[in-house]
Amino acid sequence: MSDAAGEQAAGSPPAPATAVERRPRHVIIVGFGLSGRSVVNNVIDASISYTVIETNPVTVNRCMPGGLNIILGDARKPDILRRAGIDRATDLAVTMPNDSIVLEIVEQARVMNPSVRIIARCTFVSGGMEAQKRGADETVIAEQVVATEFGRAIVAALSQ
Repeated sequence: MSDAAGEQAAGSPPAPATAVERRPRHVIIVGFGLSGRSVVNNVIDASISYTVIETNPVTVNRCMPGGLNIILGDARKPDILRRAGIDRATDLAVTMPNDSIVLEIVEQARVMNPSVRIIARCTFVSGGMEAQKRGADETVIAEQVVATEFGRAIVAALSQ
């Protein structure tokens, strides 16, 4: 039994873990540009299992010898998502700057793994809204990030 603050009462058995909490984390990162690299660095720092899906063979061939878990392929294709471990994935970060491809990947991944947490990169708010309709749990919207940075930059400039 829990109190109003969500704390477990003394002597009560622990609440059952959700399916995501019980299974080991596995993150799929689609795209290995600056955004994808940032995600990978954080996942590696947390010692979490991951697979990167990248369409550029030069990037894949350059990164594989260094031990990066990266595969060549198009994440819109179910067989590529399967090779990356979509069936056991707990998280999916779709980081490439192409809204139409991002939307297709979000939709395909949601069908293949209804419980995966999907974070999708979109250019405009409208794309972010569409990504959420197709199954994204969270979106990173470029125009919002740019607007925030412009606001920060002008405040800094006006204070000088």
